[in-house]
Amino acid sequence: MRFFLALLGVLAAGCAPERLIATFTSRVVQLETCKSIADGPEGCTKEELTSELRNDVVEADDDTFWLYGLPRGGVADRAVLGTHDTQGGFLFVDATTQSDRSSGCVLKNRLELSLIIPVDRIDDVGIDDCVSLVGRQIETTTTTAECDQTSVPPQPLTRTVRRRWEPLSATTTCGQEP
Repeated sequence: MRFFLALLGVLAAGCAPERLIATFTSRVVQLETCKSIADGPEGCTKEELTSELRNDVVEADDDTFWLYGLPRGGVADRAVLGTHDTQGGFLFVDATTQSDRSSGCVLKNRLELSLIIPVDRIDDVGIDDCVSLVGRQIETTTTTAECDQTSVPPQPLTRTVRRRWEPLSATTTCGQEP
Protein backbone atom coordinates (compact mmCIF):
# COMPACT_ATOMS: atom_id res chain seq x y z
CA MET A 1 0.00 0.00 0.00
CA ARG A 2 2.77 2.49 0.90
CA PHE A 3 4.54 1.80 -2.44
CA PHE A 4 1.28 2.44 -4.30
CA LEU A 5 0.78 5.75 -2.44
CA ALA A 6 4.34 6.85 -3.20
CA LEU A 7 3.91 5.99 -6.89
CA LEU A 8 0.59 7.85 -6.94
CA GLY A 9 2.32 10.89 -5.45
CA VAL A 10 5.05 10.86 -8.10
CA LEU A 11 2.54 10.53 -10.93
CA ALA A 12 0.27 13.26 -9.54
CA ALA A 13 3.15 15.68 -8.98
CA GLY A 14 3.83 16.08 -12.67
CA CYS A 15 0.21 16.46 -13.74
CA ALA A 16 -1.60 18.78 -11.35
CA PRO A 17 -1.26 21.03 -8.31
CA GLU A 18 0.20 19.25 -5.30
CA ARG A 19 -2.41 17.17 -3.53
CA LEU A 20 -2.32 15.83 0.00
CA ILE A 21 -0.82 12.35 0.21
CA ALA A 22 0.36 11.62 3.74
CA THR A 23 0.57 9.01 6.47
CA PHE A 24 -0.72 9.77 9.97
CA THR A 25 -0.52 7.86 13.25
CA SER A 26 -3.11 8.54 15.94
CA ARG A 27 -3.91 7.28 19.40
CA VAL A 28 -7.50 5.99 19.19
CA VAL A 29 -9.41 5.66 22.45
CA GLN A 30 -12.70 3.77 22.57
CA LEU A 31 -14.68 5.70 25.16
CA GLU A 32 -17.93 3.78 25.44
CA THR A 33 -20.31 1.36 23.85
CA CYS A 34 -23.99 2.21 24.12
CA LYS A 35 -27.09 0.17 23.40
CA SER A 36 -30.77 1.05 23.18
CA ILE A 37 -33.64 -1.34 22.65
CA ALA A 38 -36.65 -0.08 20.69
CA ASP A 39 -37.36 3.49 21.83
CA GLY A 40 -35.84 2.90 25.28
CA PRO A 41 -33.07 4.92 26.88
CA GLU A 42 -29.48 4.44 25.84
CA GLY A 43 -27.42 2.37 28.27
CA CYS A 44 -23.67 2.84 28.03
CA THR A 45 -20.67 0.88 29.19
CA LYS A 46 -17.51 2.96 29.72
CA GLU A 47 -14.42 1.58 28.04
CA GLU A 48 -10.86 2.81 27.82
CA LEU A 49 -9.50 0.70 24.99
CA THR A 50 -6.50 2.39 23.40
CA SER A 51 -4.60 1.61 20.21
CA GLU A 52 -2.27 3.29 17.75
CA LEU A 53 -3.72 3.47 14.27
CA ARG A 54 -1.75 4.33 11.13
CA ASN A 55 -3.75 5.80 8.24
CA ASP A 56 -3.05 7.30 4.84
CA VAL A 57 -4.98 10.31 3.53
CA VAL A 58 -4.98 10.75 -0.23
CA GLU A 59 -6.61 13.75 -1.88
CA ALA A 60 -8.43 12.41 -4.94
CA ASP A 61 -9.46 15.84 -6.22
CA ASP A 62 -10.40 19.21 -4.75
CA ASP A 63 -12.19 18.57 -1.44
CA THR A 64 -12.40 14.79 -1.93
CA PHE A 65 -10.18 12.54 0.22
CA TRP A 66 -9.68 8.85 0.84
CA LEU A 67 -8.79 7.66 4.35
CA TYR A 68 -7.03 4.29 4.12
CA GLY A 69 -6.25 1.90 6.95
CA LEU A 70 -9.48 1.72 8.97
CA PRO A 71 -10.40 -1.55 10.62
CA ARG A 72 -13.97 -2.10 9.44
CA GLY A 73 -16.32 -5.00 8.85
CA GLY A 74 -13.80 -7.59 10.01
CA VAL A 75 -11.15 -6.29 7.60
CA ALA A 76 -8.04 -4.57 9.01
CA ASP A 77 -7.40 -2.10 6.17
CA ARG A 78 -10.49 -0.47 4.64
CA ALA A 79 -10.94 2.89 2.91
CA VAL A 80 -13.56 5.60 3.48
CA LEU A 81 -14.32 8.54 1.21
CA GLY A 82 -14.63 12.03 2.68
CA THR A 83 -14.44 15.76 2.18
CA HIS A 84 -13.51 18.92 4.05
CA ASP A 85 -15.83 19.79 6.92
CA THR A 86 -17.03 23.28 7.87
CA GLN A 87 -14.13 23.69 10.34
CA GLY A 88 -11.38 23.06 7.76
CA GLY A 89 -10.82 19.48 8.85
CA PHE A 90 -12.03 16.25 7.27
CA LEU A 91 -15.41 14.54 7.39
CA PHE A 92 -15.51 10.87 6.41
CA VAL A 93 -18.86 9.06 6.29
CA ASP A 94 -19.59 5.50 5.27
CA ALA A 95 -23.04 3.92 5.49
CA THR A 96 -24.19 0.45 4.51
CA THR A 97 -27.51 -1.37 4.60
CA GLN A 98 -27.99 -5.12 4.41
CA SER A 99 -31.37 -6.80 4.26
CA ASP A 100 -32.64 -10.34 4.27
CA ARG A 101 -35.81 -10.60 2.20
CA SER A 102 -36.90 -13.89 3.69
CA SER A 103 -36.77 -12.75 7.34
CA GLY A 104 -37.27 -8.99 6.85
CA CYS A 105 -34.14 -8.31 8.94
CA VAL A 106 -32.45 -5.00 8.08
CA LEU A 107 -28.97 -4.13 9.36
CA LYS A 108 -27.69 -0.57 8.96
CA ASN A 109 -24.17 0.57 9.79
CA ARG A 110 -22.99 4.19 9.74
CA LEU A 111 -19.45 5.35 10.41
CA GLU A 112 -18.68 9.05 10.83
CA LEU A 113 -15.23 10.51 11.44
CA SER A 114 -14.59 14.19 12.03
CA LEU A 115 -10.81 14.71 12.04
CA ILE A 116 -8.31 17.56 11.86
CA ILE A 117 -4.56 17.96 11.63
CA PRO A 118 -3.30 19.88 14.68
CA VAL A 119 -2.20 23.38 13.63
CA ASP A 120 1.22 22.97 15.30
CA ARG A 121 1.95 19.86 13.16
CA ILE A 122 0.78 21.02 9.70
CA ASP A 123 4.35 21.74 8.54
CA ASP A 124 5.30 18.11 9.35
CA VAL A 125 2.56 16.52 7.22
CA GLY A 126 4.08 14.26 4.57
CA ILE A 127 7.48 14.37 6.30
CA ASP A 128 6.73 12.74 9.67
CA ASP A 129 4.44 9.66 9.74
CA CYS A 130 3.91 10.32 13.47
CA VAL A 131 1.72 13.40 12.89
CA SER A 132 -1.72 12.56 14.30
CA LEU A 133 -5.21 13.12 13.03
CA VAL A 134 -7.38 14.19 15.99
CA GLY A 135 -11.14 14.27 16.44
CA ARG A 136 -14.01 11.90 16.96
CA GLN A 137 -15.45 8.71 15.50
CA ILE A 138 -19.01 7.47 15.93
CA GLU A 139 -20.14 4.10 14.60
CA THR A 140 -23.83 3.27 14.81
CA THR A 141 -25.36 -0.11 14.02
CA THR A 142 -29.13 -0.53 13.96
CA THR A 143 -31.17 -3.67 13.43
CA THR A 144 -34.88 -4.13 12.95
CA ALA A 145 -36.98 -6.33 15.24
CA GLU A 146 -36.88 -9.06 12.58
CA CYS A 147 -33.16 -9.51 13.34
CA ASP A 148 -33.76 -10.20 17.06
CA GLN A 149 -33.89 -13.92 17.77
CA THR A 150 -33.50 -13.71 21.56
CA SER A 151 -36.08 -11.25 22.92
CA VAL A 152 -39.80 -11.96 23.31
CA PRO A 153 -41.25 -10.00 21.62
CA PRO A 154 -38.42 -9.22 19.17
CA GLN A 155 -37.10 -5.64 19.45
CA PRO A 156 -35.11 -3.29 17.21
CA LEU A 157 -31.64 -2.53 18.55
CA THR A 158 -29.21 0.38 18.19
CA ARG A 159 -25.54 0.02 19.19
CA THR A 160 -23.26 3.08 19.21
CA VAL A 161 -19.48 3.03 19.69
CA ARG A 162 -17.73 6.34 20.35
CA ARG A 163 -13.99 6.80 19.87
CA ARG A 164 -11.66 9.76 20.25
CA TRP A 165 -8.64 10.26 18.00
CA GLU A 166 -5.79 11.92 19.89
CA PRO A 167 -2.16 12.92 19.44
CA LEU A 168 0.27 10.15 20.25
CA SER A 169 1.16 9.55 23.88
CA ALA A 170 4.64 9.89 25.33
CA THR A 171 4.99 6.09 25.30
CA THR A 172 4.32 5.72 21.57
CA THR A 173 6.39 3.39 19.44
CA CYS A 174 5.73 5.43 16.29
CA GLY A 175 8.88 6.07 14.30
CA GLN A 176 10.98 3.70 16.42
CA GLU A 177 12.68 0.66 14.98
CA PRO A 178 11.47 -2.65 16.46
